[in-house]
Order: sequence, then structure tokens, then C-alpha cells
Amino acid sequence: MGLPVLGATPAQAAESTVSAPKNGSVIRSGSSVTAKAYSAWVFKTEMRAVIPGSGDTFLTKRDIGAGNLSATIPLRRNGKYEVYIKKGIGGVEARSTFTVKIPPAQPSGVSAKASGGKLTVSWNLGLEDDISGYTVSAGSAGSKSGSAGSLCSGTSCKATFSVPASASGTVPVRVRAKRPDGLGGSVSSGIASTSASVGGGSTAPGGGTGSLPGSPPPNGTAPLTPFNDRSPVTLPSVQPDGATPGFTYPAPQVANQVNPKAENASAVDSLQWGRSVGIALILLVVAAHLGTWTRKLRVAQSGVSVQGKAARTARGGSGRTRVRRAREQIARAEAVAKTSEIVRPAGPAGAKKPAPGKAGDTAARRRPATLGRSRNGVDVRIADPKGRHADGRGRRRK
Repeated sequence: MGLPVLGATPAQAAESTVSAPKNGSVIRSGSSVTAKAYSAWVFKTEMRAVIPGSGDTFLTKRDIGAGNLSATIPLRRNGKYEVYIKKGIGGVEARSTFTVKIPPAQPSGVSAKASGGKLTVSWNLGLEDDISGYTVSAGSAGSKSGSAGSLCSGTSCKATFSVPASASGTVPVRVRAKRPDGLGGSVSSGIASTSASVGGGSTAPGGGTGSLPGSPPPNGTAPLTPFNDRSPVTLPSVQPDGATPGFTYPAPQVANQVNPKAENASAVDSLQWGRSVGIALILLVVAAHLGTWTRKLRVAQSGVSVQGKAARTARGGSGRTRVRRAREQIARAEAVAKTSEIVRPAGPAGAKKPAPGKAGDTAARRRPATLGRSRNGVDVRIADPKGRHADGRGRRRK
């Protein structure tokens, strides 16, 4: 029992094919090619290619059903390529082999410069992966051929020639690239040409020496002038009146050639002055805040302890105020001591009470004085009629 082929015509249901590139074809231009194929297998199918320098490479696939497949193959190397259709369970359904034989691109950035008996030719390395080498010719100076590895470093290439001291005029320069064709031979690019003037002139890509038409090429000693006697343009003379023919002005002297760019010094000074003022204002504000903070901190610390010197000073006031207050306290204490009545303490049990004092007896009318040292600092002592005095605790001293 056969399996149905989805989306296939009766002619296509029989076999799978690779339609492009055709088997045995040769590709001589371009940087890529489109591979096309048809798969009659109804299950998973892959399109793959064998590419020089990359090996077996996956291109695209179909998961189910017969149909067309298409993919782009980059052509970075010359040689033989193969495109084939692979079934999911193994085996190759169709294949096509073709040859890539594309010449390398013409070298770019070619320039030549002659100096000190040497002619140096420079150009850019080609973008192809299989550049095998270059051939450089420099007219009577000879020619050189070499691999890309010997003539190139990074993306730049260079060749140097010796120029005879007697040589003069313009030297034509030509550069050609080479790459293998994949069949044992090689193919060459188009010729990139320029020229150089022997004696110190240099050229830009494409040739040319920088002289005006009809003027002799410049050399290492004669100055390069914008116009000469052979110029088709006539300009009025700028020499002073009465000057001798061939008069030339002295070369101008430029001050500060190391840094000729003018700078606006006033703008820089104003900016610097503004920055200085701003910094000074910021420092003043910070100093004011620090002074306020330290003052509050000192006041807060002095109020924490009642025994502190700052607290006592704050309560007592100035020195003169404290002296005045002490004198007032002494005066009040003396007045109290003179006007107070003395009350004798009660005697032991059974003792006779003393007779009441007579009228006019001041001792009975005085208030008792507080014995010992009072709060005001006054030491009160009681006088004894017999001439003895009591000490601070009320005891009589002999």
C-alpha cells in the first residue's frame, strides 16, 4: 500500500529533484546563489549543501508533506559545491554539483608614493576568503608577486620598489589580485592602476600628481606655487611699487603656533569668578549652621546637670550680683538675730517652772533663734548671762 503525496502533481510524485543550480554548471560572477529543489517525501525533509571551507551545512527543511525548498548559499570561496535533499529517516533523494569560478574584485584604495629612492605602493586587502596573492608592477622599477600573507598586514597591503637615482618622470603602477578557481588553477581580478612622480611626489587613488596642466612635476627643492609662467590665468602683481622683479614677501610669523586657536579669556575669567563666589557663599552658610548647632549643643549640655559650672553661673548671675545678694542675706540674718525671742527649753519632769517675766522683759518676748548654721550662712550663738556661750549645737562651753 502506497502513501499519498500531498500537494504533488503526478509528474512530481515520482521523484525529488534539485532544479538550481543545475548539475555541472559553472558560476563565474556574483556573491551568492539561490538553491531550489522539490521533495517528494511526505515526512521530514532537509536541504543541505557541501560548501568549500565550511563543510556540510544545513540550509532549510520541511516537516511534513511534499513540496518545494529554497535557500541562499554565500559564495565566499571558489571550488565545487554540492546541494542535496536528505530524508528524515536517512538517505539522499536528489543532489546537484556545481563549480564556482569567480574572479576576485579589483583592488581598492591603490596609491603610490616615491621618496628617498623608494617607491611604496599601498592598497586594501580584498574581501574574498580565498585571496591567494597579488601581482604589483611599477614600470621601470620592476614588478613583484606574493601571497596575501607576505604582502598584507590586517586589512592593508604594501609593496616597496627601489628607484634608480637617475630615474625621472612618472612611473605607472598596476595591482592585480589572484584567487584559486577550485580546479587547480587560478583566476585574476581586473587591474587597478595609478602613477607616481619620481622625486618625492605622491598620488591619490586613481593617479595624478597634483600639478597644473602643462606644468613640470614638482621636485624636492623647488617650492610648490599655485601659479607659474605657464598658467593660463593672468593675475595682477601684488609686489610694492618700484620693487625689483622676483620680489617676495617675508614669511609671516605666527605667534603661539603650538596652540593657535583663540580663546575667550574674559569668558573664562568670569566663569572662574562666579565659581569662586558661589563656593564662598556655600562655605559661609555652612559655617553659620555649624555655629548655631554648636551653641545649641553647649546650652543643652549645661542644662543637663544642676551641678555643672555653666548651670551654677547661669543661676548666680555675674560676680557683682552674687556679692550683692550675699550681703543682703547677711544683713537680713543679723536683723533676725537681733529681734528674735529666745525660748528656753523645758526642764526635767518635776522641776519648777520659771517665774513669768516682768513687763518690759525682752527675753520673754524674743523669738528663739535657730541654732547652728542657717541657710543664709549666718552662725547664731546664744549668749549666757554668766558670760558663757553656747556652741553651734546649743551646748554651753566652759
